[in-house]
Amino acid sequence: MNRTPVALKRRIASELRALRERKGLTLEAAAQRAEVTKSSLSRFENGHSAPKIHTLRALMAVYGASASLRAELEDLTRDAGRRGWRASLFGEGVEVPDWLRSYVGLEATARSLSIYSLFVPPLFQTPEYARATLVAEGHDPETVAARLRLTTARQQLLTGGAATTEISAVVDESAVHRHVGDRSVLHDQILALAAANDLPTVTVRILPFSAVPVLPSGGGFVLLDLDPDPPLAFLEAYEIAQFVEGEAYLERFRRHFDLFSAAALGPEETNDFLVRTAKSL
Repeated sequence: MNRTPVALKRRIASELRALRERKGLTLEAAAQRAEVTKSSLSRFENGHSAPKIHTLRALMAVYGASASLRAELEDLTRDAGRRGWRASLFGEGVEVPDWLRSYVGLEATARSLSIYSLFVPPLFQTPEYARATLVAEGHDPETVAARLRLTTARQQLLTGGAATTEISAVVDESAVHRHVGDRSVLHDQILALAAANDLPTVTVRILPFSAVPVLPSGGGFVLLDLDPDPPLAFLEAYEIAQFVEGEAYLERFRRHFDLFSAAALGPEETNDFLVRTAKSL
């Protein structure tokens, strides 16, 4: 099981909801008996937050949970409250912004990632390209340096000694024509995208402008396979992050990703295209 905060909260949420429903209690009735607010209990059951240990024990008493389940959920709740997992993943010098914290933890432990992006995804950005992007976004030097450390740490998924995460990325052609930094920065970034296809767990494909029938109806997204936990879709824009769950919604993302993948150039065609594009700069 993933033991990142988001995964832990989701597990706690599903157990709490199941216990309440088996007891035949409404959200309001359970909250009253456990002496918590209805909104707090709703947040616990939606996975938006984890209860304190004393609150969890009160709920367990109301639901008549077994001693073994109580012990298990207390352990999960303690883990969900810890933030030291970031240091164990990336080292003490790497800071993760609050809005990205949950995603980065799941990304680092996912079985596979399916990425569709209108830009060069951070996992494939060269240091110079990442720096130019951050500067263009108006970040101060301290933030730029911190984000660069984070980007480098996240890229261990690609090059780390135990890199096992399967990553399939479809990148819109516009990403390699958008000038970020000077020409040499873009040139090196384009070749770095091509080089990523040489990595054993990575596939990068370009969705060309010529794929006329394939018009993205929204922005980029990432599908995370978190087996044995349920999958998620992740969307991010302007430092606002959103997770999407539920099979009906996820099926839409899978359908679009399959559509983009089918219309994209194959890995070898992608590399030929990228090399030609770099030479034309």
